[in-house]
Amino acid sequence: MSQVAANMVARQAQPLRCSSSARQPSRAAACVNVAHLRAPSTFAGRPVRTWASPAAQQQLAASAPARRQQRQRSTRTAAAPAAAASAAAPSLDSLEFYPVLSVQGFISPEVPEGTEATVFALYDEARTLQYVGFSKGLRDTLRTLFSRRPEKTHYFKALHLAKLDQQQMLDTRSAWFDGNYGPPPGNKLPHERDQWQQPLAAHAISERGKAAAAAELAKQLQQRIRQRGCKEEFVPNADLLGEGQVDFLPAAALSPEELERQRQLAEAAAKATRTVGFDMDSAPASFDLFYKHSYQTNGGWMYDVTVTFQDKETQHRVIVGRDYYEPQGVDPQTTVERVFAFLLKKKVPRQTEGMLLNSQFSSNYFSISQVEQNFPDFAAEFAELGQLPGEEGFWRFNRTQDYGNKGENESPEQLKATFGWS
Repeated sequence: MSQVAANMVARQAQPLRCSSSARQPSRAAACVNVAHLRAPSTFAGRPVRTWASPAAQQQLAASAPARRQQRQRSTRTAAAPAAAASAAAPSLDSLEFYPVLSVQGFISPEVPEGTEATVFALYDEARTLQYVGFSKGLRDTLRTLFSRRPEKTHYFKALHLAKLDQQQMLDTRSAWFDGNYGPPPGNKLPHERDQWQQPLAAHAISERGKAAAAAELAKQLQQRIRQRGCKEEFVPNADLLGEGQVDFLPAAALSPEELERQRQLAEAAAKATRTVGFDMDSAPASFDLFYKHSYQTNGGWMYDVTVTFQDKETQHRVIVGRDYYEPQGVDPQTTVERVFAFLLKKKVPRQTEGMLLNSQFSSNYFSISQVEQNFPDFAAEFAELGQLPGEEGFWRFNRTQDYGNKGENESPEQLKATFGWS
């Protein structure tokens, strides 16, 4: 070992000594290493000797409360801007619900002029929060998310920002999470988050089958989009299809002509929508009735309507015979409104599928006379206007001839004669 190395080892073996001035009580803390005082008192089972004198340790212990208060003040000072930003962010409950898809079948959110960024929240059909995100172009963002999760993208709320402030956006999202008792599934669960934030992956058994599987998945998504009533075109990204993934290209900016066409459609839809008030469970209620199509028939009218009630939209076709509006002196739409108010009041299921029992009422496709036949108290809804056709207007099927076995209505002698029994 060299002489230099030997000297270094000898110095490291000597105990640490403070200077003579540091031995004075008033300056004892000058040679104290606070980090070592906070270190564990043992290491590998052996005691560790501190580097401070007893007087210095007493002084540090006496000043500990003051140091804790200083740390708390520093923490509060650093957290104050974030807390103020969260407090300034409007709560989700204070924001209005908007449908992702308009009545005309377009995704066209209203975004104030000058908006640079948007914090938005997406809800399913039951208005349950599903995902909170950020956007620099809300229309294209909603299109993308709607195409990925059409069954979970029904409503949205939005906070539009005139300046792209990332910290404000993060603070707003945190405040919305807190108001929701935590992040929604789309932000919390990895599998859900991937479905919102990433192109959808098609599952194929080989590399060569990726593109075909992705093309098939794109067709399925397009069908689900159309089933939601969306009239916009969704074109798959060809580059992603080759990689076995599906996403759709952003929508081109709407031309002035297209904007005007959508405005006219919105005006027509507003004129074709009626808000109907009624009493349900001894409390006032209302529903929206949108007349999509109307057809005049030989016996009256047939309507295709959309009923929106308690955050749920349902489609119906209704046949209105003239006996249910002409004698009462009302228009056929008034009859349709009274019928749906009656059915909603009785809580009749608005969506029926498959085979129905005789006791079930099909609300997807029905005539007013069927309502009168199925519900004896229906006539009371029209009592103030006049009498309904009643049984005189119902179709009847009466047997006029005897055909074969009529079961227990036949006598034993008739059964023997019919079947040749001895």
